[in-house]
Amino acid sequence: MSNKYRYRRGPQISRDVKKTGTVAVEQGDMLKIIWGSGRVTPVLLSSDCDDLVGIAMDASPATDATATVIRMLEIGHGTVFEMTVASATQIFGQQYVISSAQLLLKYTSDSGYDTATNSVAVCAQDLDTDGTSVLVQFMPGALQKQIVES
Repeated sequence: MSNKYRYRRGPQISRDVKKTGTVAVEQGDMLKIIWGSGRVTPVLLSSDCDDLVGIAMDASPATDATATVIRMLEIGHGTVFEMTVASATQIFGQQYVISSAQLLLKYTSDSGYDTATNSVAVCAQDLDTDGTSVLVQFMPGALQKQIVES
């Protein structure tokens, strides 16, 4: 993928975070938190959904030092981002799963918010023609999870 500014509208909850290792982060990458270290790294798979925290607003090449600070926008506050998807008609409420650092994949279900899914975002506006991008609102991420007793 390449650097792409993805914010479109809504609240901006900006965080300065440190990236893990000497991994490349591109602007527009979906980021997950590495629990225990507080570092972030780009997502890779749909199974990264439970650690998703934000969208990278800065880029940082792999040659940058470990713990380089980048800026990200938190997900889950009603903020709308324009994300890349496989070509298809997008309808309001359609769910999406992570496919790679900057790519969402339509989740095929007739029921909203099925349990045990990897859904991370919903379509925020219809796109009546085939296209490769969609406006989405991400569900609350790892930082807004419900507080529970252990």
